[in-house]
Amino acid sequence: MRTAIISDIHANLIGFRAFLDAVERLSVQRTLCLGDIVGYNPWPNECIQIIRDRSIACVMGNHDRVAARIEDPDNFNAPARQAILWTRSVLTEENRDFLAGLPDRRVIDDSTIMVHGSPRNPDEYILTTKNACENMVFMKERFGASLGFFGHTHLPGVFDLIHESIPIYEGKTSLKETSVYLINPGSIGQPRDGNPGVSFLVYDNDEKTLEFFRVSYDIDAVFEAIGRKGLSPYLGKRLFLGV
Repeated sequence: MRTAIISDIHANLIGFRAFLDAVERLSVQRTLCLGDIVGYNPWPNECIQIIRDRSIACVMGNHDRVAARIEDPDNFNAPARQAILWTRSVLTEENRDFLAGLPDRRVIDDSTIMVHGSPRNPDEYILTTKNACENMVFMKERFGASLGFFGHTHLPGVFDLIHESIPIYEGKTSLKETSVYLINPGSIGQPRDGNPGVSFLVYDNDEKTLEFFRVSYDIDAVFEAIGRKGLSPYLGKRLFLGV
């Protein structure tokens, strides 16, 4: 089966549509989302509705949790806090309930786990080889998983437990059955690796391959929409830089 893995849509409908257009040409059987459907950008209801209409399996991100009023945005910076409080004010009751019902993690295909932050903590940022390896050992021992997909950092990359590496891929690579992996597809709605294009990957569990993709989209239109909603212009400016 070929599976598209996405994360951190962050209410960027135009970026999300660019992904949807691209994935139609990639012979994908399903899409999985690693959380943070909302936050930062001005189309939370529209993005949630696509997830619901297409029955895309998803886990809960930290912005989803705050938007659903499960937590308050105490540790958000000022632009993020403004955006998530605005998001709360416009979410439909049905979409708020949908976010509130998302799980912190899902185990799929017996040996694969999908999370937002990390296998051991939904809010943990996996940024170093050390905490990646600790989490790979944890997910193998706790869930019997040799493959994990995570988001939260907005940085595409692959952690390999045996080789302890973090290459950033824009292409296709094969996974070794003898290793354990944690893999981040990057962000649909707010890339932070210096490349402003929508980032996602396709995993083929028959061939045991990953392929990373980047897709350009109309950032100017997102920037203008952010301004129309009265959100911080900083949120739009960073989209042009991919930071």
